[in-house]
Amino acid sequence: MISRLRLAFAGLLAGVALSCAATTYQTFPTPDPAAGPAGDMCRIYAARSTQMMGGARSVEIVVNDQTVGRLGKAGYLCWDLPAGRTVVQALFHGSAIDGKPVEAVFGFDGEGGRTYYYEMRVDSGSKKATVQPLGEEDGKALIESRKAPEVRETP
Repeated sequence: MISRLRLAFAGLLAGVALSCAATTYQTFPTPDPAAGPAGDMCRIYAARSTQMMGGARSVEIVVNDQTVGRLGKAGYLCWDLPAGRTVVQALFHGSAIDGKPVEAVFGFDGEGGRTYYYEMRVDSGSKKATVQPLGEEDGKALIESRKAPEVRETP
């Protein structure tokens, strides 16, 4: 009886560990970083912070009601979009307590030919999702420390 209980507990722990190690994926190919965005497009990089708070959540990125992809703990997303005003939603999924996503919404005016970097995190005091724009140097350093996303069909 005790060995069955231990086996069941070990299976539960393995499942929790796998769910916490969410894979980063996006629903279309990652643009070529060497080429840079076209003159009428801007490029967005989004990555998770290295903080522990909210680390078990995956982050779904949505632009214009279309899912760009999901961020696991150690990945980044990269996509090009037309220059101009854009609103982006970051939905932090997977709370073990309430199961409800925590949402951050941010907008920006993208200039053609430019690249933008954003860091996603959960504020430890308010427990709210935040999005921090980063400068080019800090943004590149964050992206270089992350894995490129897998490309998957739309779920």
